[in-house]
Amino acid sequence: MSYLGEIRQNMRPLAAASIGSGTSLPLFAYTNSVFAPHLVEEFGWSRSQFALVGLTMLTTLFILPFVGRFTDKVGVFRIAIIGTIFVPICFLGYAAQQGAFWHFLVASTSILAIGSLTSPLVYTRLIAEKFERATGLALTIVNCVPALLAMAMVPALNWFIEDYGWRLGYIGLAIMTLIGGVTAILLIPPESRTIKREPKQAPDKPIAAGENVPDYPATAPVQFTAKQDYSSILSSKIFWLIFIGMFMCLLQTPLHASQMNLMLVDNEISMQTAANIVTVYALGTVVGRIACGLALDRYPTPIVTTLSMVLPALGFYLLATDINTVAIITFSMFLVGLSIGAESDLISYLVARYFKLRIYNTTLGLVYCVSFLASALGALAISFTLKLTDSFSPYLYFVAGSIAVGSLLFLLMPWSRDSEKVG
Repeated sequence: MSYLGEIRQNMRPLAAASIGSGTSLPLFAYTNSVFAPHLVEEFGWSRSQFALVGLTMLTTLFILPFVGRFTDKVGVFRIAIIGTIFVPICFLGYAAQQGAFWHFLVASTSILAIGSLTSPLVYTRLIAEKFERATGLALTIVNCVPALLAMAMVPALNWFIEDYGWRLGYIGLAIMTLIGGVTAILLIPPESRTIKREPKQAPDKPIAAGENVPDYPATAPVQFTAKQDYSSILSSKIFWLIFIGMFMCLLQTPLHASQMNLMLVDNEISMQTAANIVTVYALGTVVGRIACGLALDRYPTPIVTTLSMVLPALGFYLLATDINTVAIITFSMFLVGLSIGAESDLISYLVARYFKLRIYNTTLGLVYCVSFLASALGALAISFTLKLTDSFSPYLYFVAGSIAVGSLLFLLMPWSRDSEKVG
């Protein structure tokens, strides 16, 4: 089957994964920062206090491994239904808050936990199951959806909040996520809605050791214990290279999530200008995803990963300096966007590339843990920095160096596509 032919044949699962994860956590990373200045202004929270919201990500460390494991066992369909029902309720919880910071923390924790049930952690299994040659391109399409939505939504959402209030903004997001989730569930192909319990059988053709195809049979039940699977994953060198490299690169996560607009306003620009720059950032994520996805299908994985992840080092360094022109700030956020777009593709691709489908979601759940761990520790460091200096600059300098070092670790991953997969 041709490269584009594989895309055409699997349009339905591709659409399901794109819409399902595109109206979930990846989109919320953009919209959360829009609400931040308005909530801080209305409730009188300090910036150092608000930065602590990133610590809510620590709770996901106990949730994501279970989400990944259960997705391997029961399939995307059942997990996504639960998330689709409860994510809108979380947004209604946001809308009901009265100024107690603990209420905001509880709502943030809930949206992270429940949103993971409709996130790429779950939905990208459809891509791992159906794609072989065009895996990178398929993941690019999936991960471009939230960025494309954000390009239109972020300035409009900021305008809507200023005119009608942030409570109605949260209610609007609840309605949108419900519609997107139901649509995605209906698009999941019937054969992907359950994990069939069939005996193992031999494939019809020889399979190269590193070929990116489903394990045979693709519908086979999990036949190893959780202890055996986690032991296999945690004893592999490739897992720890991905884990440590991603940790160092993703310490920047709070800066482009909950703190983005506050960080940009710190550079002496207006809230509307900051919202407009977020649109350019979102454009960067689209460009980064397309470039990274196409490159992953054509060039060695380690070099593509390194080049994709190192870009924010320059962007955050420029933001840390006193060069506060709108052009420099916009260019810096575009560089950050390029890498953030690539990051979404890379995490799923690296797991599909180096680990067997049988443990795809189990492994992906562990890898996502590192992103949330880095986010939580980054949020704590940002809060400490703001309390001491009332400026983002010291942390921006630190994270620029961390990204540069972490990116180089990916060069140690296996380069050959014939390398044996873990599991």
